[in-house]
Amino acid sequence: MLNIGDSIGIIACSNGKSKVDRPLIEALKEKLKHQFGIQTIEATTLYQQSNSLFSGTKYERRDALMNLYLNPKVKMIFDLSGGDVANELLPLLDFKMIQKANTPFVGYSDLTVLINAILHKTGINGFNYQLLNLVKKDATLQESYFSKVFMENKSVELDLTLGSTEMISSNETMIGGNIRCLLKLAGTRFLPSAKNNWLLLEARSGDIATISSYFAQLEQIGYLEECKGILLGEFTELNEKQQINDLKKLILSYASKYHFSIAQTQEIGHSSMSKPVLIGTRSKAL
Repeated sequence: MLNIGDSIGIIACSNGKSKVDRPLIEALKEKLKHQFGIQTIEATTLYQQSNSLFSGTKYERRDALMNLYLNPKVKMIFDLSGGDVANELLPLLDFKMIQKANTPFVGYSDLTVLINAILHKTGINGFNYQLLNLVKKDATLQESYFSKVFMENKSVELDLTLGSTEMISSNETMIGGNIRCLLKLAGTRFLPSAKNNWLLLEARSGDIATISSYFAQLEQIGYLEECKGILLGEFTELNEKQQINDLKKLILSYASKYHFSIAQTQEIGHSSMSKPVLIGTRSKAL
């Protein structure tokens, strides 16, 4: 939990932020300082280097992230990026040092790989959330979410179109995030167990054929057989192509086979209205 006067780290462990994003990020830093009393410590690997999508080599990004963990002033780490390359850091991280620091990591999309790997290796809760939503079109709404989740240590209720949050009890664990990025962990030592856990799944890209292939892989690695339930977030491309009913049919076919619970919300995903969601055990305090 954050308090007035605390500092957070901001970084890009996946694709670096474009220089054109600098005004937005500076506005974010100002809002955090003046509205919430939160200081920011900017990692050396935040913006893209010249003629590159990267904010640094994988070793430079690893070092920048570990420096934030080593800094006692940093109470939480917020990754502002997304993209494709966060998993490059996984074999380079010192998870014993991360566990000792006990600093929550927050990000979304491609950062699903780091959030879940850290949870699996250290037991430290993280959050699926994009901090830059604080300075986008739904900023007022996001201010209330940030305050409640990160400063009051409370959860925000989800508006569900299918299922009920009552199915997810206070001592259960939620894993997952972006379905494409979660599957990058398949076959690695960084993949958390799905056994008796809830699985959050959302996607920005992917038509029904692509999403079907992801679910097939989830079945083949044992996730659908072992999980207690699935919370479906926003599937942006499926919405745009009016294929959400196809997704419902797909998930219901697996649920009838493996007998897991289902809940669905449009409030977790890539939109500027998305709510922060805990990845980890809900009853565990920050």
